[in-house]
Amino acid sequence: MEKLGLIAGSGCLPLIFAREAKAEVDMAAVAISGFTSSEVENLIQKTIWVKIGEFDRAVKFLLSEGARQAVMIGKVPQSVLLNQTGFNGRITSILEKLGSKQTESILKALADELEKEGIELIDGRKYLSSCLAGQGVLSERQPNGREIRDIEFGEKIVKEIGRLDIGQTVVIKNGVILAIEAIEGTDSAIRRGAEWGGEGAVVVKMSKPQQDMRFDIPVVGRGTIELLREVKASALAIEAERTVILDREELIQIADEAKICVVAL
Repeated sequence: MEKLGLIAGSGCLPLIFAREAKAEVDMAAVAISGFTSSEVENLIQKTIWVKIGEFDRAVKFLLSEGARQAVMIGKVPQSVLLNQTGFNGRITSILEKLGSKQTESILKALADELEKEGIELIDGRKYLSSCLAGQGVLSERQPNGREIRDIEFGEKIVKEIGRLDIGQTVVIKNGVILAIEAIEGTDSAIRRGAEWGGEGAVVVKMSKPQQDMRFDIPVVGRGTIELLREVKASALAIEAERTVILDREELIQIADEAKICVVAL
């Protein structure tokens, strides 16, 4: 029987995906040592553990399991590219050919390489529909006038930095850009922005205009909203149907308790 391959990074999203998808399809998982949760083995019987950069082992396993389609989901920090220890010759060759070492460029190159081997990378949102943000104000509190202006401005900025394949998050206050996400990731960008702007910052997190949803779905969760509460941010804007919300009920409860506005555009 043909199987769906799961290339699992870190975080809980690969586990959520595995629970949702296994009701519809048989799966074989590639887990990455040092990143993927060991719980994946409890959800998917056929699992192989590979080191970061062991592309050929992963491909051989998926093909041997009959996986001609695969989903790549979960985090692998872009910072691992700064130290390519353990990368095999093929991965190194792929990276050397790229002019840009930004996330989108690398993942697109890996997807192309998988396709050459007969494995089609597909959009995993099909199995995550219950986790996708619906459009509208998700929190109890509506955005005020200043927050609406900051959200509108932030949306323009985050789409522009996304077009340049820099990041997915911007922190704004009173029309001033406080932080733009780069290699440090969303949480660090939020902290940095709050250090400059103090209480009342607005966080906008969205997909890139050219974002390939086969391997890079924006995610927010309880940890995101707890951080906003900690730094006294006042609003979070995300993108409807293109953002996964983890722990939705808890996220909204925390937002409401902290009077944080959450909007899906």
